Amino acid sequence: MPPKSVATVTPPPAQSTDAKLDNLIATVAAIAQSQQEMKSLLETSLQRLTNVEQQVSTLNLNQSAVTEHLAAHDRDISTFMIATNTSDQLHRVNNIRILGYPVLEDETVAANDGGRFLRDKIFNRIIRPVLDVAVRDRFILSPPSAEETIMKIYRTGRSSVGGSPPPILVVFSSPLLRQALFRYKSKHLPPPNTVEKAAGAKRFYVVEDLTKATHKLLKLLQADERVAKVWSMDGFIRYTRTGDDTIRRVSNIFESVDKILEG
Repeated sequence: MPPKSVATVTPPPAQSTDAKLDNLIATVAAIAQSQQEMKSLLETSLQRLTNVEQQVSTLNLNQSAVTEHLAAHDRDISTFMIATNTSDQLHRVNNIRILGYPVLEDETVAANDGGRFLRDKIFNRIIRPVLDVAVRDRFILSPPSAEETIMKIYRTGRSSVGGSPPPILVVFSSPLLRQALFRYKSKHLPPPNTVEKAAGAKRFYVVEDLTKATHKLLKLLQADERVAKVWSMDGFIRYTRTGDDTIRRVSNIFESVDKILEG
């Protein structure tokens, strides 16, 4: 058998020194070009990052401006609400509400007489006895009549015999007469008589005619165990805390009870 032929590898021709130098120069040039491209890319990225940072800063400034604008808007709304409530309360300066007076048959019979029956009834049963004391104390000079005392009077809801009696709104003709009633009512407000007791009356109450918002806050404070006493005077709520006799006045009725009691 003839011998197998052996493959021979021909080595590449040796590079000359000049060729090696040319290759080295080309490699260095390529590296330099690559570095330049990377530098350019880095500068572009840094510029974009700077632009993004500037945009974020602008957004933060805009957000702060918007937040401040909204806060100012909220303050304006709060101021408006307080002013509106105060104005509404001032329009009630001569008003009172009488609670607990039952609806009797004679009142329903006279329901269409323009309020004259209810005026005379409430004046003689509740208001006049108190004003008589004010006259004796010379707080007012002479006892006024029902017509001189009451400008307007009506029930504030549907009334029926035997039902829960709606409050009676009374508009006084004079702030002095209203003041006299509040000054002397605590000790001289008459109790229900036999007929009124039989109709369910237990006690009569004379209170201020408060706005809806003020009355709501008054009820919330009355229900809070942190409050010892709470009352209204000239439409403003005053209170004392449990264990503290200091009298405080509520300046903003639209604040939460927690915030009010923190002050």
